[in-house]
Order: sequence, then C-alpha cells, then structure tokens
Amino acid sequence: MNVIFSSAKKQIDLIHNKKLSSYELTKLYLDRIEKFDHELNSFLYINKEDALAQANIKDKLISQNQLSGKLFGLPIAIKDLTPINGMPTTSGSLLEKDHIADSDNLLYERIKKHGPVILGKTNTPEFGLMGHTENLLKDHCRNPWDNDKTSGGSSGGAGSAVAAGFCSIAMGGDAGGSIRIPSSYNGIFGIKPTQGRIPRRGFPAHNLISQDGPMTRYVEDSALILEIISGFSPEDPSCINRPPIKFEREFWKYSLNEYFYNIKKKKHLNIAWINNFGHAMPNDDIRIECLNAIKLLEKEGHTIHPIKFDLHDIFNAWFNIFSVSTYMAGHAEDYKNHRDKFAWYTQEAFDNVINLSATEYAESILKLKEVQLKFSKLFEKYDFIASPTMPTTAFKIGQHPQTINGEKVHPSWGFCLYSYPVNLAGTPAVNIPVGFDNENMPIGLQIIAPWEQEKELIKISQHFESILNWPNQIPEKYKV
Repeated sequence: MNVIFSSAKKQIDLIHNKKLSSYELTKLYLDRIEKFDHELNSFLYINKEDALAQANIKDKLISQNQLSGKLFGLPIAIKDLTPINGMPTTSGSLLEKDHIADSDNLLYERIKKHGPVILGKTNTPEFGLMGHTENLLKDHCRNPWDNDKTSGGSSGGAGSAVAAGFCSIAMGGDAGGSIRIPSSYNGIFGIKPTQGRIPRRGFPAHNLISQDGPMTRYVEDSALILEIISGFSPEDPSCINRPPIKFEREFWKYSLNEYFYNIKKKKHLNIAWINNFGHAMPNDDIRIECLNAIKLLEKEGHTIHPIKFDLHDIFNAWFNIFSVSTYMAGHAEDYKNHRDKFAWYTQEAFDNVINLSATEYAESILKLKEVQLKFSKLFEKYDFIASPTMPTTAFKIGQHPQTINGEKVHPSWGFCLYSYPVNLAGTPAVNIPVGFDNENMPIGLQIIAPWEQEKELIKISQHFESILNWPNQIPEKYKV
C-alpha cells in the first residue's frame, strides 16, 4: 500500500531507518490537504510552514542518530479543542476565532515529548457540543465517502482527515460518542478509553463522561497512542490512579484465543449482542453487517448471546452532565453578553444549564450511577458487549434524523442512541468498520469492554482487522 495509507508504525519505522524523511511524508500530507480539504473542511487550521520546518529539524536529528520519542518525525493532526502553545485554538467557536493558545494542555504535553510533527488542528463543532461537525467558522465538515454527507462529530475533522489520507493518526475526544461516531461514519478505527484513564489539566468540573483518544486506520496505531497518553496525573483529581497502558511485544504475537487462554485463562468468550439500548432499532443494513461480523467469533469457538438491554430514558441525565461540564469551562459570561454569536446547538446546551435545578443535576448523577451498575451486572456474565455503533450511516449535511425506523428521536442528538450510554457507564469502547450500506457508506460495530480493559479491546479489534482488512478500504476519490 502507498505510504500515505500505511500504518503510522510503518511510517515511523521508515523515517527512523532513514528510508523516508519526515519532510517527505509531511509534505505529501500537506499537499493532499491543500488539494482536497477545501471540499472536506477537515481542518480549521493548517500548520504548513511550521510543520515543514519542524520536519526538517527532525530529519537533521535523525541523521545524527538523535531520536527521542515513539512518534519522532511522524506528522499527525490534533483536534481544535486541544490547546497548543502559540497555535490557533478556536474550539470551533466564532468568539474564539482569533485565539492563540499560550500553553499546552496535558494531553498535548504527553504527545509532544515523543516528537511528532503537527499538521494542523482538525475541525470540531463549537466546544465539541454536537455529534456532527458544523460551526460558525466555516462550512460543515464533510465525509470522504460522500461529500454531501456528514463526517460526524464532534471529532468530525479527525475522522474525515484519517479516512481521506491526510494523516495516519488524529486525536479525538469523546463525551457522548465523539470518537466513535465519526469513526463509524468515516470507516476507521477509534477507541474511547475508560473514564479517567486519560487525565486532563484544568478541567473546571469533575470529569464524569469525557475522554480523549486516538482515531486511526490501524488498530496498532491507536495502541501506540494509548501508551503515550494514558497514566495517572496528580493534576487531574478525576483520573484513575493507574500506570500507562503497556502493550508488550508478546502481546502482538498472540492470536485472540492464545491471548485470552494464556493471559486471561479463558478458553472461550461470552459476548452479549444488543440490537439497541431500549430505543430505536438500527437500519437493516447496519444490523445485518454487524451481526455478520460478530458471528465471525463463533468460528473461533466463542459464544454470541443476543440479549435485551433497556436503559429506559437516560438522555436527559447524559445531556445535563454534558452541557454543565462545558458551560463551566469559562463560557458563562460570554454567553450572557453574546448569546447570538454562539451556534444553535450551543444555545440549546447552555440554555439547558441555565434552566437546570440542583435537584435535576443530582438526579442526573444518580442516573449515571444506575447505568454504571447495570453495565457492571452485565459484565458479570459477559466478556464483551457488542452493538451497532450508530443506528444509521452518515446522513446528508444538515439533515440529522428526526425519526429512526419509525421512532421519534431527539432533534439534535437522537442519532447517537448507542454511543452516549457508554459515556455514562464509563467503560472503554471501540468502533470497528465492518462493511457498507446500500449507498456505500461505512457501517461500524461497537465493542464495549469492562472498565480498564483497553488491552482486551485492542486484542479483539486486532483480530477483526486481520479478518475484515478495513485499512485497505479507501474512498475512491482519495485513492493514490
């Protein structure tokens, strides 16, 4: 496969062994961004001059055998909710369109130590407050498989960029599905880590539902990023006190069955299959493709258990927690004085906060705990939970579903029925590309693991990648 669509690990190996320069790869990606991104809007800021300069510096150090870091010389993309010192950080907001960050956040500090080249900042809805990517700064972010359709959100720019071959790694964040939604819609891999696994600095409220994570074409590249960004930090009181995740060399040598037998002492896995979470059923194409994929595990001796899992009405609890955490991030005064400069969905979220009582918020926290307990009970019986990632494939720009298979859904978040329950649960989850619908739009399978079992998720994802070979599925228009 052309180096553009190669794995980040292969790209790093070529760069570090001086078979490909960081400058060459960076320029290849920047040229593709310049050629195609006017129609996709994957990036809010393109770091062209600095990226090429940094790549030259990396190459000089590599020529002197002065490598320092797992990502040294690799061009990657960062979501525009992540401050990088000296670089524009708009958070997708009109009010912050000229904002230049004066410090790095903790996530980027950890990434920066490993020496990547930053191609730019990817598109996001304002403050990450929507499951598709639109804002008042520029046109909607669009899907490489069909430019008339959404790339999802809130990490829509990241999903579009990886799928179109603008980078091999893009960072996302997930408070209601914002890694898994665009990964599903764009046909790539993405992982939401366990709640608290990836620490944040300066978060204004206790972080109950949001986690940063990687979006990649290859599973091993997401594992590489997890090693870098995970691990306890005393700067985040809401993070879990665990060391960074480590994927030993032997980990990659084990087959799925070998890993669970040798490491976990399990001869076979029990996997719960859930059509939905008590609300709208997925489209038929999605249900069929997801079931076909999950049944591949039966050939390995594992058991699939179709179950009903009704979480009832949890949307309001999730939306209350989600909107409060964003509103508290220093936006109250601006919203009071400049409401008309905020996107419609931000107004929806912030008005919800203003009208929210302390009792309603407390009830939302209680509901979160109830969801966690229900998932905990399920994981007493099952090793994994599988479901569609989304009830629909990517929809036309600006036409998010109001009904799904005859069921009326929330007008702005209703298409995310299977993603935000996992944020309330706090469990890790992945999107696995499993096929296409009758309009050739990607379909994603969601696999959910018990808390802190990212390694198990990566192993089962690696197994699916070896069978389904989704990294070779590239939108026709963007093939090299």
